[in-house]
Amino acid sequence: MILKKRNKKQENEAASAPEKKVRKLSVGKKIRLGILAFIAVYLIAALLSLIANGHINTAVYSEKTDKINGSVRVVLISDLHRTKFGADNEQLVERTAEQHPDIIAVDGDMLERDYTQDELDDLVGLFERLVRIAPVYFSVGNHDYCAFFKVIDQLGGDYLCGIEKNEALIRLENTGAVFLENEYRDIEVNGQKIRIGGFYGHAMQMEYDLQDGGASWARRKAFLQEFCGTDSYKLMLSHRPESFVRRSTEADWDIDLILCGHTHNGVLSLPFGLGAIWGSEGLFPEHDRGEFKIGTHSTMIISAGLAGWRFIPRVFNPPEIVVADIKGK
Repeated sequence: MILKKRNKKQENEAASAPEKKVRKLSVGKKIRLGILAFIAVYLIAALLSLIANGHINTAVYSEKTDKINGSVRVVLISDLHRTKFGADNEQLVERTAEQHPDIIAVDGDMLERDYTQDELDDLVGLFERLVRIAPVYFSVGNHDYCAFFKVIDQLGGDYLCGIEKNEALIRLENTGAVFLENEYRDIEVNGQKIRIGGFYGHAMQMEYDLQDGGASWARRKAFLQEFCGTDSYKLMLSHRPESFVRRSTEADWDIDLILCGHTHNGVLSLPFGLGAIWGSEGLFPEHDRGEFKIGTHSTMIISAGLAGWRFIPRVFNPPEIVVADIKGK
């Protein structure tokens, strides 16, 4: 190998050449790039979620009790809002039928308060198909409360009870589905005695109850006491988890199973099932979806529901129905 020596001129030129400086990004630019990267990742995740959102998941829970000696399967449907799963909600009907339920519980927010006639017709058609699968019991959510009633008794901005039924509720009841709001039914399923009810209000005394001298709380309390007054297995449809869990307060009623929706699992959720980002309890809420022990007597199951929230797509949060298998010990 022949090595060429650098002459004096080349050495001088190399020595006098200016050093190249590495440009460092300012803190502001780093923040802007970070935000852009986050938006890009979010948009990709949203796109993937939109694709996945056309498929309904099934969340299965098993509840053990000594109040029955057989088994009862309940399918919970919640928070459809304006979403459709195929023509005539065919996918939702098929997914429900595949579970072979003994009871179908519809837990509110199936309509918007400003629903169109076509949306009501679609929901009535859905109910007509569901009642052919199993008995349907449905309750009310915060969105369809105004759709179900012409006149509503309110206190402190909260709905207490509907006074005059609207067309939507009448048509849904005419399908054979049973509406439950501050009401219950004693039924027998597979030879097992069950009391099933619906309750939208708060199961504890609230500050707004002082506005009418506690009369509204007295009515709610009386209904809950009557509902709990049985040895049968007690199943309550209650759209909002905060009806029984509010801040650090848990209502302690002798109700075996409370079925809820409302949260949408925060709509925006963390990946790998790590939970909701935001909910009615604030940032990273405790009661987002899943199974929870409430008080000393109750189990609560919260469905992530079916729809997104307005223009926000469900991210890392596929739509779902819930299957609750109630079995004797």
